[in-house]
Amino acid sequence: MILNKINFRNFLKVIVYLISIPVLLLIRLIGPLYLIRWSCTQSTRIGHYVENIQIYLAMKQQKKNFLSNRKYLDIFYDRTSVCNSQIQKMWRRSEHTLFLPNWIMDPLNNVNEYFLDKIIPSKRLHEIGYYYEPGKLFENLEKGEVVPLTCVDTFNCLDKSEKLLEFTESEKKKGINLLREMGINTNESYVILVLRGENFLKEKYPNVDWSRHSHRNTDLKFFTKTVEYLKKENYKIVLIGSGAKAYANTNIENVINYEASKYKSDFLDIFIFSLDNCKFIISSITGIDSVAQLFHKHVLEIGVIPFSYARTYSKYYSFIFKKYYSKTLDRFLTMEEIFNLNIHRIFGNQLNNEIEFIHPSPDEILGSTKELVHRLNNSSISIIEPQKLQKDFGVKYSQYINTFYPERSTDKICGYVTEDYISKNQYLMK
Repeated sequence: MILNKINFRNFLKVIVYLISIPVLLLIRLIGPLYLIRWSCTQSTRIGHYVENIQIYLAMKQQKKNFLSNRKYLDIFYDRTSVCNSQIQKMWRRSEHTLFLPNWIMDPLNNVNEYFLDKIIPSKRLHEIGYYYEPGKLFENLEKGEVVPLTCVDTFNCLDKSEKLLEFTESEKKKGINLLREMGINTNESYVILVLRGENFLKEKYPNVDWSRHSHRNTDLKFFTKTVEYLKKENYKIVLIGSGAKAYANTNIENVINYEASKYKSDFLDIFIFSLDNCKFIISSITGIDSVAQLFHKHVLEIGVIPFSYARTYSKYYSFIFKKYYSKTLDRFLTMEEIFNLNIHRIFGNQLNNEIEFIHPSPDEILGSTKELVHRLNNSSISIIEPQKLQKDFGVKYSQYINTFYPERSTDKICGYVTEDYISKNQYLMK
């Protein structure tokens, strides 16, 4: 049966290839009156599959898309491999998106890009990625290069957007029942703790060298103090992420290892973020935490690396960094040094002989978690000096991003380094 489906799709692809040139010529002909654009999603990676489309839609709602005042139709299509079937189902049924099958769009895109554009250049006008406002275009776009669907909310649109995906009533009942079986009732508050590990990418794409991402991994030992604190505050803790599998046999009161449980599924991977009693997420910065933004959940990012990858574009993000330790200087590098030495974008193993990345300590994680809890409970105490440090850091960080990495620039700094972290690491500001 599967073989028949594959063969039938291949047959359909051949048909589309045969008719693609007249179809594309028609699309170009009506372009001045009605522009048709398309994009292949990054459906193989959950972070990009969720975040990039979400940011695009938020921009579209607020008319921040390039040519947003024209009549246009935007079409998405997935790759042949999809990382999460539930997200795929939700995007496809959303009133905000139009998805067509890969067997239709892939041939059209290939003929347009690799054949027709060589004869009659379209300047990539039919790619959804070409969407920035004229005043915000990067210089290279004038040369025909295109900014893809991005994971940076340049215009801070997400915080003002509505929730873009919803579960059906039957899905909600199913999800609530599954969580109850797993040990979480609807009246119990819980926090999701995302532990990044190497297993997912290695297992999913074994022929690719992912070692450059190894410094992003984390360990439960860094979160033991935080777990104890959350237990005392009557939160249950749900472990997710490929790094959680290493603790399959670890029994800790109030801690549920979802990743190693029989309940793990594409559906529950997403649903677990959606309930009101999911209070916030602590993440070691991996793709799945992007799901939190879909449901307007706060995320505390632990150990941001590369340094320039902090999500400053949304109020739902707060973050603390891994430290850049210089073996030559025998000290931690300041923010100014990290940017001026142009190492703010490295993932890790390029400079092993010189730079060591130091994970945030258990006390730093605990302090930042307490800060978030107090803020969400409206019980935070205003202290002028930490607040000033936090604000000054945001201003300085934004200036460096604008200078050294403008692709990640945002209109406003809405996400922030925690007051606790910057107070403990004031060397960054020197």
